[in-house]
Amino acid sequence: MQVEIKGKPPKDPQGRVLAIEAAAKAICQSAGTDPADAVMMLMTAACHLYTVHSGKSSADSITHLAHSLGCATVAADDFFKLKTVKVQP
Repeated sequence: MQVEIKGKPPKDPQGRVLAIEAAAKAICQSAGTDPADAVMMLMTAACHLYTVHSGKSSADSITHLAHSLGCATVAADDFFKLKTVKVQP
């Protein structure tokens, strides 16, 4: 697999998030899997990046990773105004 970025990457965080989301969906579609699989793929990649760059084990980083997920949820709500989804019984 080769990753090729054409054009300039978005300067704003919201644009970069959308670009990463599009790339993750494209990978899932190319692999013949449900694009929803991108959620676990992105979370796993985020945990791996955090562990690699923090120099700590995943077990030592779990609290920070959980806090980061909360921050990411707030950022997503700010960027995209998340809507409540009705769960069908």
